[in-house]
Amino acid sequence: MLQGESYWNRRRISRRGALRGAGAVGLGLTGAALVGCGEEDDPALAESTGGQSGSTPTTGGSGAQESPGQVRVAPGMYEGHIAPTQAEENYLQQGRRGGTLRVRYLDPPHMDFNRTLSCTVNTTMDYTKNKLVRAVFGPRANPALIDIEPDLAESWEVNEDATKYTFNLHRGAKFQNVAPVDGREFTAEDVRASVERYQGGGSQSDVWSPVESIEMPDDYTVVFNLDQPFVDFPRNIAAWSHMDAREVVDDDEFMRSKAIGTGPFIQEEWTNKERSVFSRNPDYFEEGLPFLDGVLASVIEDLAVQRTGFETNNLVDWSTSQETEAHDVLAAVDDAVYAKVPRAQGANTGGYHFQMQNPTFQDERVRRAFSLAIDRVEYDLAQFQGDGGGFSLGPIAWPVLYDTMPTQASQGEWYQYDPEKASQLLQAAGYSSDSKVRVDAPAWYKRRDYANFLVPMYGMVPEMDFQFREVDNPTAVSMLNDRNFDDTMNITWGPPAYSVDQAVYPWYLSDGGLNFNNVDDAEMDRLLKAQRGEIDPDAQKELWHQIEDRVFDQVWDVFFPETVFRRELFHNYMVNYRVHGIGNFTCYANGQIRSVWLDEGAPA
Repeated sequence: MLQGESYWNRRRISRRGALRGAGAVGLGLTGAALVGCGEEDDPALAESTGGQSGSTPTTGGSGAQESPGQVRVAPGMYEGHIAPTQAEENYLQQGRRGGTLRVRYLDPPHMDFNRTLSCTVNTTMDYTKNKLVRAVFGPRANPALIDIEPDLAESWEVNEDATKYTFNLHRGAKFQNVAPVDGREFTAEDVRASVERYQGGGSQSDVWSPVESIEMPDDYTVVFNLDQPFVDFPRNIAAWSHMDAREVVDDDEFMRSKAIGTGPFIQEEWTNKERSVFSRNPDYFEEGLPFLDGVLASVIEDLAVQRTGFETNNLVDWSTSQETEAHDVLAAVDDAVYAKVPRAQGANTGGYHFQMQNPTFQDERVRRAFSLAIDRVEYDLAQFQGDGGGFSLGPIAWPVLYDTMPTQASQGEWYQYDPEKASQLLQAAGYSSDSKVRVDAPAWYKRRDYANFLVPMYGMVPEMDFQFREVDNPTAVSMLNDRNFDDTMNITWGPPAYSVDQAVYPWYLSDGGLNFNNVDDAEMDRLLKAQRGEIDPDAQKELWHQIEDRVFDQVWDVFFPETVFRRELFHNYMVNYRVHGIGNFTCYANGQIRSVWLDEGAPA
């Protein structure tokens, strides 16, 4: 059975035939949420929800509503998994209908997830669309693991050598009742059209590149024939590949400006740099879901405003990397839950790429010097209270390769702090205090880390001229995805991959769809192709070790220390939600919004 199948504790599935995924309803969610009082606050939402958003919630099923102590997580601090409450165990019966969730939203540049693979777009996709299979989030999930479960495919099977995957589609799943799909049924033809679009180019082309042919025996069965063994195929398509309607996949302008799918919420409005408005999809195929009437997602970038919003009950959740700050807020908010869970993925926004087409950075001495100049131990102490001892998260999540978290020392010569050696390397490359290596460093993600750590640390090396400039979020993700940067650009490693292959193959293969900084390395190409086709788990793991070693040795990217925990506070009147190691409520785990509800006593 593939329901709840965990990559981290049971990676290999290739030697089983007829493996099936059972049709369990999944939980999940992300975003920094603002809880508001419904349609009275917003005309767009009032029109879309029929004037019911602000009404008193009712029970979702026939069962009697549980007492508050059986519904909500008790306020306080938790580390690791928080078990489901009694109401969450029976969420379809106990969930309360109604209410509008106001969430913090990162400003998307457009709606085409095959053009810009970013959290900014993924959030809207998870509200409005579905995939064939998806990750498990919410109270049922182990927050440190990534499990996959059925979505639009209610089950799937794989042959003995992992070259043929058969997906059995959920009958009766419908597109939202908006033009041009007008509520028609989702079928195998939509899968084919979506996959062929991905294969035709864009940020997801590598996910689907092994598919040699597609068979559709009927409207509810899709067979993918692969050109090689590929045991991680279901994981790869669970991470990113939302399914679209065949009517719209060839309309680039439509795909950029509108999100329509089979998902739990309908996009009513998108105002760039301001907000998006979503209403409940009354025809959603997972029976009884969603509970909420709507979602109003607003762009809120000011950190002080975010904290105040949580403390004054205008934000349902809030995140911080500072433990002391989290404890201060926990003490001030009497219904707050503070959850601390291990990260389930590697790098997301934890560093920057060098532009490898630039002759300056084709000299490995220059790249290595910029890594050596970072005091990662001090960085980690200042930013994360020394959680990781200076260890930097690379593209491969460490639990895949190691039993315990590695140390900074294990990451090789170029990840140690040695500004003297950095200076010597730059001098050998022809630079001096009078003729510095000048680096343009635009950033939005980690912009405070650039200003507070990188700029002063690089200022200690006489040969370096690191020119940090802050750009807005859409500019940053567009520059990266369009490969429109001259020197360096933020790493935006997301949405997170659910497999090692997905975290390295598209990013480092010389012609990879996500090779934004144009790495062109024959040895890396060899390793990447070998690991993708390897079905022996031990041999594949050894290839992954070699890939990681080469990433750290060649320094095509400079990775920063990252907290080894995800930390988030949320008001306990948001029920059926849990923090997950893959991301926070703003990004990557927001799919669980389909089954979240607001308990009695929540604002509005």
